[in-house]
Amino acid sequence: MKAIRLWLLSNVLPSPWTVQQGQQNRAPTMQAPFAIMQIITRQRYATNSRRYNGDGSVTIVKLERMGIQVSTFGTGAGNAVSLINAMWRDPDAVEWFMNNLPGFAPLHASDPMQHPFTTAEKQYEDQWSVDLIADVHATVTKPGQSALQLGMQSITQADTLHTTTDMTE
Repeated sequence: MKAIRLWLLSNVLPSPWTVQQGQQNRAPTMQAPFAIMQIITRQRYATNSRRYNGDGSVTIVKLERMGIQVSTFGTGAGNAVSLINAMWRDPDAVEWFMNNLPGFAPLHASDPMQHPFTTAEKQYEDQWSVDLIADVHATVTKPGQSALQLGMQSITQADTLHTTTDMTE
């Protein structure tokens, strides 16, 4: 989320736009114009894969498609969402994330959507949103399992298996 915020502020939204992650307690509403972003979906592509590292650790990779909704508020909210939609689908965004957040790649964006929004003062506020879809290779590295001690016993005599056949009628 930090990387998406940085991408929005440095590549898409002009000053005086601000961006904040949604669903945070005790976070005051910002002055318009502003954007709020939050993860709305996580969809797994496949079973985890494992990578064994030279230091004995194991990296587990979870492949998933993630949806992030960006909602904009204030004058110019519709234009901002349209710009986010266009820039997310551009090769420059893919290159930016490749350089700044490996394992994360923009895939596509929904069409911009307008939402009715009334402030606490009963005033209409312009609000739009767009869903950004990304390919994510989430990784977790943990210590690997290894044998700390090996033991062997010498066997001098093997047990033999005896079989008998009963020939009685």
